[in-house]
Amino acid sequence: MEFHLGIEDMEPGSWIAWVFELPGCYARATTREEAIDQAREAIAEMLDRLNRSGFPVIEAHPSISIQIAEEFRSFPSSPDYLVNALFDNDRIPLTDDDIKYARHLLGINRADLLAIVMNLPTETLDREIPGEVQKNIHGILRHIGTAEWWYWDRLGLAFPREERPKEVIELLHTIREFTLKHLPELVGSSQTTVRSGEEWSPRKLLRRTIWHERAHTVQIGRYVRAMAEH
Repeated sequence: MEFHLGIEDMEPGSWIAWVFELPGCYARATTREEAIDQAREAIAEMLDRLNRSGFPVIEAHPSISIQIAEEFRSFPSSPDYLVNALFDNDRIPLTDDDIKYARHLLGINRADLLAIVMNLPTETLDREIPGEVQKNIHGILRHIGTAEWWYWDRLGLAFPREERPKEVIELLHTIREFTLKHLPELVGSSQTTVRSGEEWSPRKLLRRTIWHERAHTVQIGRYVRAMAEH
C-alpha cells in the first residue's frame, strides 16, 4: 500500500515525515533523508499498535511504499517563533471516521503515558534532567497538557486560560476531556485561522495533538530508563 508524506523541518535539526493516511504517525530525525528513510518503520509500528489495541486497520506489510506529497520549510515570524506547516492535506475537513480513529489513538497514547508516570515517586518526577527544556518529567507532563490546550487556542476554540488546572494530572485529564468532547464538532469544518503568522485547521490540530503526546511519552520513557540505570 502507498502512503503519502508531508516533510517538514519543524525546528533546527529536527525533520519530521508526517504520514497523511495515519494522522499523528510520524518519523523524526535530524536530517530530511533520515526522516524519510524511517517513515516505513513508523507506519508499520503505527499499524501494529492499532491492530493490537483492537482498532482493525490494514496489516503492516513489507511492501509498504511511500511517496512525498508535500514539503514545507519552517520560517520565523518573530525572533522566538518558527512557523510550522499547514499542508494542503490539513485543509481536508475531518470525517466521522477520523474522529473514531483519533479517539482510539488518543486513548491508547494516554494509557501508555500514564503507565510510565503514575507510579513514579515525586523525587523522580521532579529530578532535574540536564539539557531538558522543561527541566524535569513533571515539566514535560505540564507541557503535554498546555500544548493540547494551545492547539485549540490556535483555532480560537479553547476554554479560558485561567480555567486550566494547576495540578498536572488534573490538567492532563481536563484538557483531554475537552478535546474528546469537542473534536466531533469539527467534522466537516473547513475553518482555518492564522496565529503568529501560522495557519491552523481542525485536521492540523488533530495531527499535532496525537503526535505531541506520543513524542513526549517516548521521551519520558527514555528518561525513566536512564534514571533507573543510574
